[in-house]
Amino acid sequence: MTKPIIVALFWSGVTSLALAQAAVPAKAPEKDPRVDDYEKAVKDLKKISGGSTFYVRRKEILLEIPESRVGKLFHLQASFATGLDTALMHAGMFLGTQDVETYRFDRHDEQLWLMEPNIRYRWDPKDPFALGSSRTFPEAILGTYKIEQQNPEKKLLLINVTTLFTGELFRLQETVSSMLGGPYMPDREKLSVESVKSFDDNAVVAMKYHFINPRGATEATSLMAALGLGGQNTLEDERSAQVAVNYTFWFRKDTGYKPRVEDSRIGFFSNDFFNLDRFYNAERTEHFINRFQLEKADPKAALSRPVKPLVWVLDPSIPAEFRGAIRDGILRWNKAFEPLGFKDAIEVQETPKDPDFNHADGRYNVVRMLVGPPAPFGAISLFRTDPLTGQIFNASITIDSNTIRDMMIEYTRSQQSFDGSALNVREFVLRQTAQTDSESFRLFASPQEKLMRTWQKALDKNHRSHERCDFAQELAESSMAMWSALPPGMALSKVDFVKSFLSDMVCHEMGHCLGLRHNFAGSTNLTTEQLGDQAITSKLGVSASVMDYTPINAAAVLRGKGDFFSSVIGPYDRWAIEYGYKPIDSDKVSERFELGRIAAKNGLPGLTYSSDEEAGTDWNPRAVKFDAAKDPMKFSAAMMQAINRAQANVIENTPKAGEPYSKRTGLLLSLLARKMREARNISRFVGGVNISRTYKGDAVERMPIEAVSAADQRYAVQLLVKNFLQVGAMTYPVSVLQTMTSDESASPWNAPLRQVISSQQSRIAVSLLGANTIDRIAENAQRTPKTPYTLVEHY
Repeated sequence: MTKPIIVALFWSGVTSLALAQAAVPAKAPEKDPRVDDYEKAVKDLKKISGGSTFYVRRKEILLEIPESRVGKLFHLQASFATGLDTALMHAGMFLGTQDVETYRFDRHDEQLWLMEPNIRYRWDPKDPFALGSSRTFPEAILGTYKIEQQNPEKKLLLINVTTLFTGELFRLQETVSSMLGGPYMPDREKLSVESVKSFDDNAVVAMKYHFINPRGATEATSLMAALGLGGQNTLEDERSAQVAVNYTFWFRKDTGYKPRVEDSRIGFFSNDFFNLDRFYNAERTEHFINRFQLEKADPKAALSRPVKPLVWVLDPSIPAEFRGAIRDGILRWNKAFEPLGFKDAIEVQETPKDPDFNHADGRYNVVRMLVGPPAPFGAISLFRTDPLTGQIFNASITIDSNTIRDMMIEYTRSQQSFDGSALNVREFVLRQTAQTDSESFRLFASPQEKLMRTWQKALDKNHRSHERCDFAQELAESSMAMWSALPPGMALSKVDFVKSFLSDMVCHEMGHCLGLRHNFAGSTNLTTEQLGDQAITSKLGVSASVMDYTPINAAAVLRGKGDFFSSVIGPYDRWAIEYGYKPIDSDKVSERFELGRIAAKNGLPGLTYSSDEEAGTDWNPRAVKFDAAKDPMKFSAAMMQAINRAQANVIENTPKAGEPYSKRTGLLLSLLARKMREARNISRFVGGVNISRTYKGDAVERMPIEAVSAADQRYAVQLLVKNFLQVGAMTYPVSVLQTMTSDESASPWNAPLRQVISSQQSRIAVSLLGANTIDRIAENAQRTPKTPYTLVEHY
């Protein structure tokens, strides 16, 4: 009977307690003192807001990083805003061994560690071999950053990231020292943060450095100067070197970009990685081609503007006189995008009036021009790619102004243009030593080419092989030599001639910026006769691809009219862009199927590809630098005819009154060098083998390996004997020999022309009788047993 009373009393007590608690005001939660500490720490600092928030504290840079971004990947790219006139440190060149560096911050107690993921090896964490993989391929720890302040309410961390931008990550001190002939030490007192700017998608940090060497640099110890690749000392005082670097910083975000796989029938640069998920595949390396992200604003429209066009900015360093030619060379590529449904995929703009513009800013695609001592390149393309997907983030073209200057003043070869070293015949005939470079290169390469090869190897060592390109320099040299072969009284002015060259050269470099490699099969599209017909070349180009190294069009030179340079992109270029940029609706058709269908056009007229590696051999005459025509030996004969005409004009018309004889000497040496280039090209037909990248089922199936015909091998030998080896093939009037002086400012030279010519003739003879050539002739006889070119006939 008492239980209900107890229950009632209990509930009465609870009710009274609840009413009492409701009467007392709720106590506000205590504010975390770290919030005030955070606000005090940044209160008086300069704040830079945008996609990422930075603070500047004297010479220090602080990053405000949301906790949600800890563990997320970010990118950092560095470019020289001002250089030191060395091959790897010109303004606009990359700093570091990668186009774009990829990092992330991982938290460990009160620190953030800077981690560099090992993206060269990748696997799915759910893969059965994932555990074993994680034990084999470690990540790198490249920095430790103390968390200076935390804001737990906004979930923000504040760290001092100055060392991200002091150059240590990119080995700046090592680069400066090796380029200038160190040791150069950083002058920390004069390190300055020029600017920090944050935008919606990224941030740009501009830094200025000062390096000191009490002993000063010596040109003899400068790596680039020692190699003859620039590096002339342009410092006011060798003890002091200033350089500025721009860093572009951004966190990765999903833009919907889809990587596209490589196909060996079409030449794209690619980002490659070892894919451990492909455990049972014969090929475990994955290749993602390099290309921009380009999407139609209206996917259903037959022709639509892009969501984000590829905009190129002309830097103020380019004189007004040449900006139109550069613009034309870039915009030629729009013709490749129109059949894919893109209207004005590429745009060219004058320099923005934006005060934030800087040519080394990763937000822009830029064409710039260098002024200074000659660079090791006439022009070079530089593009930045996502190491994970192959997407091109931004790109630039750098033009050495000396290339234009040399063409305008008809700069010519000097006596140093020919290898004067004694030829070790036994080395080639008996094949005594193993060599990394091809026999053709060792025999015929000029000192300049050998220096360029050293430069290219330096780029390879620094994982920057896509920067290798010496097209502009040699095209300029062949063009200068052929200017003398043009008939007098032409309407074409020297300035217009140079502008045509400039458009062609920029178009080539622009192709690289779109992701395309060289294609040394492009020049074999048209016959020599067709190359002289402007009605044909104006539609199809001088070459099937502007990515080939094509010389000035000798067929047009001999006629005195036509397209001396390519004025349009070729059929291969349009085909390659189709493969790389065609929008593919994966819901309607398999992307791999559609890409395979495009690549299977291989072998149709103009649609063939040969890589740098093939052009580097001794034996593939269809993959050659600076050859031309479907009948390249006939084109070489036309080129030699033009050279002979130019030589006669030079002898008759130079020097003019008041000019030194050294000008004529330089022109004649330039023409001799061009003629030797033709000998080098022709010699590859002897024992030559044509290689095809054909796949089973291609539109035109060719034999993957095909020996050069006996008739072509026979004709090649006849051309070499007639034009280079027989008595009287290479002679000059006595009046020329008596006046063949060099520039007075150059080293003294007694014009040993007999020695120069006989040295070149010896190289041709060795190329015909060397052990490697003899081997190939014998092999070809086995491949063509019915109509062989035999060793008996050859000897």
